[in-house]
Amino acid sequence: MNTQSTDDNKPVTYHRDGNVGILTLNRPDKRNALNLAIWKSLDSAIGLAEEDKESRVVILRGEGKSFCAGLDLSPENELIPIITGEPNASQKVRFYELVKELQEIHTRLEKLSTPSIAVIHGHCLGAGLELALCCDIRLCSSDAIFALPEAKLAIITDVGGLQRLPKVVGRGHAREIAFRGHRFDAQHARSINLVNDVYPDKTTLDDKAMEMAREIASNPPLAVQGAKDVFLYNDEVPMDQALDFNAARSSMIMPSEDIFEAMTAYLQKREGKFKGA
Repeated sequence: MNTQSTDDNKPVTYHRDGNVGILTLNRPDKRNALNLAIWKSLDSAIGLAEEDKESRVVILRGEGKSFCAGLDLSPENELIPIITGEPNASQKVRFYELVKELQEIHTRLEKLSTPSIAVIHGHCLGAGLELALCCDIRLCSSDAIFALPEAKLAIITDVGGLQRLPKVVGRGHAREIAFRGHRFDAQHARSINLVNDVYPDKTTLDDKAMEMAREIASNPPLAVQGAKDVFLYNDEVPMDQALDFNAARSSMIMPSEDIFEAMTAYLQKREGKFKGA
């Protein structure tokens, strides 16, 4: 069953296809470049994903020729006058507050209770790459181009990329990407584990992403969501605390109706029908 949840004309839309929620950056004429309006729309769409109890996995994608070209540098973006305005105390406070708001939107995406998959084609630059890093899994087409170009623009990457990137590609690669500000292709992204897989074209990418999403969605949701909780907690605490939380979180879903269904389905060599109970 398909469920449309937002207006297709909004900068970011959310709908569900079966048990797969789909967040779409919907500003194709600007290669989905981010301004305050699209960030606020993204925040609302993430809220819909959080509230959608039928969704078991979320895809993040971009409409048009690119996933996301990063920060919109046109004067229409309310951030630009603040970035380039006269430096004074109120300007610095306002900029700080805005960055904190944007960081919270990215963190909200990262902490969705369901697994998330970034489906990347074309440009994935700056804040767009920072968005992709909030997802659990990243897939791309062979035409994808990646960068954190902020150093070349005399600014600092500041909505989570410098924190999340080292956890994905390691300290050395993360520092190179941030310091150089250079663009690199899909094959290099795969070689440093920035993406899980590279597909030859966007059609194949979309098909494979949905195939993976449906496979995840077909698993018992309590177990999948529990695993995500553990992964998120691992990033915050020492090993002994992470292991203790892992044991506690595992015990929360023992036993469940889904466990008995999973065992029965395995013995009967059929697909399980799980309801998260």
